Amino acid sequence: MVTIPLQEVVGKIAALTDHRDVDMLEVSLLKTVNEMLKPTWAAIFHVSENDPPEFSVRICGEELSHEAPAETFSALASSQGITAFSIVSRNREVIAYLLMSRENSLNPAEHQMMSALFRIYDNYLSVLKDSQIDRLTGLLNRHTFDFQLEKALNLIRDAYKDEKATHQRRLKDAGSFFLGEIDIDHFKRINDSFGHLYGDEVLLIIARILQSTFRKSDLIYRFGGEEFVLIVYVDNDTEADMTFERLRRTVENHAFPQVGKVTVSIGVTRIGNSSMPIELLGHADQALYYAKQNGRNQVCFYEKLLADKKLHAHKNSDDVTMFEEQS
Repeated sequence: MVTIPLQEVVGKIAALTDHRDVDMLEVSLLKTVNEMLKPTWAAIFHVSENDPPEFSVRICGEELSHEAPAETFSALASSQGITAFSIVSRNREVIAYLLMSRENSLNPAEHQMMSALFRIYDNYLSVLKDSQIDRLTGLLNRHTFDFQLEKALNLIRDAYKDEKATHQRRLKDAGSFFLGEIDIDHFKRINDSFGHLYGDEVLLIIARILQSTFRKSDLIYRFGGEEFVLIVYVDNDTEADMTFERLRRTVENHAFPQVGKVTVSIGVTRIGNSSMPIELLGHADQALYYAKQNGRNQVCFYEKLLADKKLHAHKNSDDVTMFEEQS
């Protein structure tokens, strides 16, 4: 049995909840289990409605890895010497599994300690998710975007550096991230004509359309009001164009209760290896502004507008990129 002083336990619980990010909270849970129970390895698998549990992160000794094991979850969970724990939410739903390999089986006190850790984890996870979710639509909120975009950009930069270093394939053949800014056309008119109740219903329906149009790995945010932002990964520019155009057509062809036809304007920009958050939002916003000023209900790509000389970029004395629409 692993015996840990009460003061140290309290310290580890404090460390577990000293995060403002869901992914880091998960890593912190694994590290806490690793320090308290000294397993050979431990791993967390996420649970989704229709798919088998999906690997998230693993710890072995002090080393963390996000590389999925060769074995399936079922094969690992049924292996000798593996203990599988269900992480259950306050709604009594299994949200994840923690698999652990250890020479000695856990005793009742250690099982009880694991249950207490999972309760703390779920309680704090709920608090974090509540702070990251838009209450009306259930989408991620603006605050979460500000944090996750910087994380996403760092990952993209690391990927570019790794690819450049290994020369495994040419960068132009790699997939790309795109940021799209979506704005509901004439939304104020909808609220004024039909009332805010129907305006909220339009927002909810568009949120559902976004969720059904894009993959689970894509990031969807409500920025407030009638504006949404997406971060998507696609193979090339053509697929990006098809993806955002499909969204535009889906909204246009949907029959909204009482309101009838609703359209959206979309501004899109590529996320590059040297992109900055304020620069990306500026690019997408300029493309969106052009779409709304030139007929609405269309998708405009910032890079194409520049190439077609419909926008002009220049830099001011502070080295911040500014934009002008060309007549």
